[in-house]
Amino acid sequence: MQKKVFEPTGLIPRSISRTVYRFFLQVWPTRKKQAREILLAEFRRSRSQAIVSIQCLLSLIFIPYGITWALKGALIQPCIQNIWIQPEQPIFLNPYQKHRAYLQLQEDQNRRFFEHLLEVSPQKPKDALAIHWKEESAQDMHYVISRSTEITIVTLTNAVGDLCGLIVFFILCQVLNKQRVILQSFVAESLYSLSDTTKSFLLILVTDGIVGFHSSIGWQCLGEVLLQRFGFEPQNNLMLLFVSTCPVFLNTMFKYGIFRYLNKISPSAYAVFRNMQE
Repeated sequence: MQKKVFEPTGLIPRSISRTVYRFFLQVWPTRKKQAREILLAEFRRSRSQAIVSIQCLLSLIFIPYGITWALKGALIQPCIQNIWIQPEQPIFLNPYQKHRAYLQLQEDQNRRFFEHLLEVSPQKPKDALAIHWKEESAQDMHYVISRSTEITIVTLTNAVGDLCGLIVFFILCQVLNKQRVILQSFVAESLYSLSDTTKSFLLILVTDGIVGFHSSIGWQCLGEVLLQRFGFEPQNNLMLLFVSTCPVFLNTMFKYGIFRYLNKISPSAYAVFRNMQE
């Protein structure tokens, strides 16, 4: 089945060669029956190629996610929790989490102090207020420590789980190598079948979305989310370095790919793309 649905991609798009071949078969009077058989075989091959491509794409997306989710809930998080709750383990993973816990405790104590100021009255003795204040402060401290421990466990679980997900994804890419080649062929043929204006529009949409004027805000948000996911402080200098280098690198790669491949495969789409850019 895979050998039938897979065809190697050449310099000339297969859609052009197939169109020319079907034209000669339909023009030649003695080859009409063969033309109908070829059209039926091409339809079956295209359907099989689409089914295999969809199955491969869904497998590459959902299988690593499902395995990672199952490993996190059944193995990774319980093991990390059993290790991290030991008395000899530190409470905080890094100084950033310690600073966040300090700010949270300070906010809770300020809120408690403000509530006590609103509830204070001459009838209540000061000793009772002091004892009540100490009890609530101890509760706040216990809550902050418990919350910090949970955040640390979740951070370590995310790091180990994401690493396992990447390993599963690369293993799955090797296992589904033939299906992945069929998926690439299907995507390439689908892109070849688009009009030149549509190709240029998609290129401009992708390039402007990744390396456009407003893309720096998106890259900054992405960097902050990734750093906070793994328990690191979103530093301004690191964010500026990430935003100033990563989009430039991607922009260079896109321009190189467009100049190297699009100009050879579809010169008219390359001309439309340049006109739309200007």
